[in-house]
Amino acid sequence: MAEPTSALSYRELITEVARVAGCAYYGTTGLLPAMPPIDNNAFDEIRGIVNRGIKMFIANAPINGWKWRHRKMSVTFAPSFTGTATAGGATSLTDDDIAGDYTDDYFLGFTIGITAGTGIDETAVITGYTGLTGRFNFTALSGGSTPDTTSQYRISRSTAVVTSDPARYQLDEDFGAVESQIKYAANSNRGNKIQWCDESTIRALRAIVVQTGTPKLAAIRPYGTRRFEMIVDPTPTAADIVEFMYKVIFDKLDGETGIATGGSTTTLVDSNQAYRYADDHFLGWTLTILAGTGAGESTVLTGSTSSSGTFTFALNAITTPDATSVYMVEPASNLHPAGIEFDDVILAACRATAQMELEDAEGDNWIQYYYNSALPSAHKIDAKLSPRRLVRSKGIKHERTWDDVTYT
Repeated sequence: MAEPTSALSYRELITEVARVAGCAYYGTTGLLPAMPPIDNNAFDEIRGIVNRGIKMFIANAPINGWKWRHRKMSVTFAPSFTGTATAGGATSLTDDDIAGDYTDDYFLGFTIGITAGTGIDETAVITGYTGLTGRFNFTALSGGSTPDTTSQYRISRSTAVVTSDPARYQLDEDFGAVESQIKYAANSNRGNKIQWCDESTIRALRAIVVQTGTPKLAAIRPYGTRRFEMIVDPTPTAADIVEFMYKVIFDKLDGETGIATGGSTTTLVDSNQAYRYADDHFLGWTLTILAGTGAGESTVLTGSTSSSGTFTFALNAITTPDATSVYMVEPASNLHPAGIEFDDVILAACRATAQMELEDAEGDNWIQYYYNSALPSAHKIDAKLSPRRLVRSKGIKHERTWDDVTYT
């Protein structure tokens, strides 16, 4: 898990830039507090301005680069629980051997993977667990198989674990590159070292046999689109913590807004979003009701349907939305990358970008404020940060003298 970043959310940036652009939404009466624009075209334009503003700020770095871009990553290993099903169904798997060992919903929200037998290589997210009987509940296995008594399973209690494999860990979205050696955290009681290697080395070792024990090798490799994962060998059997320095990158902040055209106890429908994204594009995103029925409530989405613009969530997670419900959906972590110390300069950069790109932008001269005040202040703040690596700070002169030195 990376260090905490910001208190200024993407929604706040969108709202403030929309105010400058004159397209913020104030409710049907025009008397509500400012909200992000609900028109798709306006929101898309403001979203682009915010992302370009942040990129402009990153590009306007001090001569030696931003110190805030060098952070520490901590990854906690999550040993797996394994077993063989004693019964199964289209939406469940039961293991009598662990009946009574764990409390209800002990595995809720984590991913179960089938490692052998019926459903091999398929996964599912646990929606419920009954401790008394050892029953895992899920919507369906990823391949649609029905587990039976030949199905062997594996599950790790960590959302960072990839496909229930305790040797693979998804890294944070802002991970860009490794900048240091990897090591076990202090007081981990691990005398052996862990070191980086090429991921092909680990693949070759695991092709022969998947060993378990204390990891000695680690590698970074691509995972999905613009994401990375760490894979280790041997597969960990203890919840140890490893740490390393990494460089922060910025992809983009994302989200969508609108007014519901309908809803139910498990859905919010916005027909204006139909066919704009693929099915389940918003899976795991946070739905927040900004105004109207359900205002102030939020929930995590369990899916989305492209053809109808439907967002799906758990039963009665929020008040049933209706045609008055103004909403926003965004990823769970949707914060600008620099950190709370740079909220002011990030906001100034976004406002300045709006004034540079929009002829009718409102407010003060944000371009002048950004370059003459906010950006120089940000450089000073960054210079005072604790050094993340050995770099030569701007303004320190290194000179040699041949004069006599007098001690007093």
